Amino acid sequence: MTATLLTADDYVASGETRPRWTELINGEVVVNNPTIQHQATVDFIHVELVLWTRGAPERGVSPAQLDFKFDGENVLAPDVTWISHGRLPAIGAFVELAPELVVEVRSPSTWRYDTTVKFRLYEAAGVSEVWLVDTASNSILVCRRSTPASPQFDIALELGEGETLTTSLLSGFSLDITTLFNRPSP
Repeated sequence: MTATLLTADDYVASGETRPRWTELINGEVVVNNPTIQHQATVDFIHVELVLWTRGAPERGVSPAQLDFKFDGENVLAPDVTWISHGRLPAIGAFVELAPELVVEVRSPSTWRYDTTVKFRLYEAAGVSEVWLVDTASNSILVCRRSTPASPQFDIALELGEGETLTTSLLSGFSLDITTLFNRPSP
């Protein structure tokens, strides 16, 4: 049986009637069933980003669980995002821009998409930086562009325990990798 493909507009129009924790990838609705470890890791990173954004004026936003329309057949909901102050869409507008920062945390149901098709979509859409957080290896692969005009991610850093993640995107932000992976269980 062939799956019925949706357009991004049809997916967006389905709004509250579609199941929670889904994305549209290449026209197919993909369900993400997050584990406690996955969601606790997402929450930790999100809280750190929110605290950083609130630490000074005009630091942008790190919205929770937001859909981003990337093209006619892809509406993605990255685990964590950040959008700079100067690029914030109008209040109430559907987000049709790519965030500057995307964080994807390993989930058994979607990791294969996060590291392949979604990663390529983020790169093609101009996302400045992607963090692939691997809870199986307690590491983060950071992929970034050396300049805003770089056509692809041309810098890759793998960070593990004992290291600190910093980025020029978020002046003054730091994420201690050891604390991220060794906090008390939820």
